[in-house]
Amino acid sequence: MAEVTYFERLDVPECLRLLGGGGVGRVVWQGADGLTVLPVNYRLINGAVVFHTSPASPLARLAEPTQVAFQVDEIDHGTAVGWSVLVRGTSGPSEVAGSVSFLAHNQPVSVAVNVEEVTGRVISGNPVPQS
Repeated sequence: MAEVTYFERLDVPECLRLLGGGGVGRVVWQGADGLTVLPVNYRLINGAVVFHTSPASPLARLAEPTQVAFQVDEIDHGTAVGWSVLVRGTSGPSEVAGSVSFLAHNQPVSVAVNVEEVTGRVISGNPVPQS
């Protein structure tokens, strides 16, 4: 595994560009049982992070306004090169027309995280020689 040698801040437009690629990220919120972190498939649609979940999932509670954080990253652990973006905002129901669910069932709960703050860092490192 490579040693991380520095972190450098990313500006907001670059953070949003990286978020725009979609994929898998993590949603964090304060639930009844404490802090909860769950992975979701997401898309950035009209400036909001949008994901779908089963009505039986703890994530379905986020259709009600909730303070959340959302994090996504892409890091090559062999070289310690990559990026990480953190969004803070308020979740709520998504009303994005034509949004496609990743879920097999027909009645997913659609959730949007309205982006209120976004920060990011580029991560760079050099390979550490193996002994």
